[in-house]
Amino acid sequence: MHNVRHVTVIINPASSNGNGRKEWLRLQPHFEETFSGKHIQVIETESREHTTELGLTTDTELIISFSGDGAISDIAQGLMLRPYDQRPPLAVVPLGSGNDFAKALGVPMNPWLAISRLPRGQRSRIDIGRVNDRYFLNTLSFGVDALIADRTHELRKSTRRRGFMLYAQAAVSSIVKDMKAHSYRMTVDGNYLERDLLICAIQNGPYYGGGFRVAPQALLDDGLLNICMAGETSTPVALYSLTRIARGTHESLKVVDTDKASRITLDFTSPIAAQCDGEKITGFRTEEGSWHFDIELIPHALEVVSMR
Repeated sequence: MHNVRHVTVIINPASSNGNGRKEWLRLQPHFEETFSGKHIQVIETESREHTTELGLTTDTELIISFSGDGAISDIAQGLMLRPYDQRPPLAVVPLGSGNDFAKALGVPMNPWLAISRLPRGQRSRIDIGRVNDRYFLNTLSFGVDALIADRTHELRKSTRRRGFMLYAQAAVSSIVKDMKAHSYRMTVDGNYLERDLLICAIQNGPYYGGGFRVAPQALLDDGLLNICMAGETSTPVALYSLTRIARGTHESLKVVDTDKASRITLDFTSPIAAQCDGEKITGFRTEEGSWHFDIELIPHALEVVSMR
């Protein structure tokens, strides 16, 4: 990190419940002192498309995103459109509601402390997931999992709250109101499965929902995606399983199946809720009438600054 001369700060003003610009102004003196002697460029995002464009075109030696998981993922979309050897490293100062990717990198949740530790951070390469035509850094989920993510977003806008407890509230509401299994066909590194699915989380990192440890064994650089699935069950069992997922102790439950793979396909016979790093996605409609998701892991695709 000491040989970096040019740093680009990308600020998402919508982060921190719309206080991203205010948070940056509060942190700016500390950041400039920490990175004294560096050329610092500061850019504020205007839209998701603009954020992706910044990842694609910004000429810099290091990108530091002051944002949450959504904007970081949008930056990564642009970075992945560059040739492999022209992708600048990506660092994170967490200002989002969940900050699950920052947690996976070992970044402190206190932005002030995160800035202080950045110069001592370690540069390493992590894997990136891809579903159809979109990349994901951390999480891809279907069914009730995806509905929970969508309801979390709605609650965040209406309550201005964020974090673990907001996701827990959305999860309980979705399980009670919207618990519905979907018929699917799946291949996991070529092995075929067919059954009904209630939830399915495909993880590059261990966390989703602001700290729920849905894939406690997941590593960002092990060349594998971690899969957590559950079929149809009763509401009480689903709610109990949620408490176990929060602690990362759910993998021994009979209702839960786990696996690891580098290539996965999913076909659903009816439309299903799906999300990728917190953003809604839809599958491709096949000639047979199913909704198709083609998922793969791209090993060591992106350089990041970690603090583990």
